[in-house]
Amino acid sequence: MTGDDIVFDVINAIAESDGIEPSEVDFNLSDHINPEALEKLGEVQGGVWELAFRVSDHHVRLNHDGTIFIDGRRYEADSVVQE
Repeated sequence: MTGDDIVFDVINAIAESDGIEPSEVDFNLSDHINPEALEKLGEVQGGVWELAFRVSDHHVRLNHDGTIFIDGRRYEADSVVQE
């Protein structure tokens, strides 16, 4: 996950969890978390970190290796990996 991709990846994962297209989400991510802060985290090389926050009615958790969890389900690229 790169700094440029992290915001896009989070929005895609939330949209996928709702069964909609990313363009159909009914929230602005910046109302919930600073997108620039997410981008900076995505640029971190080495180290271990985890970030959790709420967006709309979802619990979002992401970590240093690019794993994104939405409401406890793991998302990668365009698919659910595990429950």
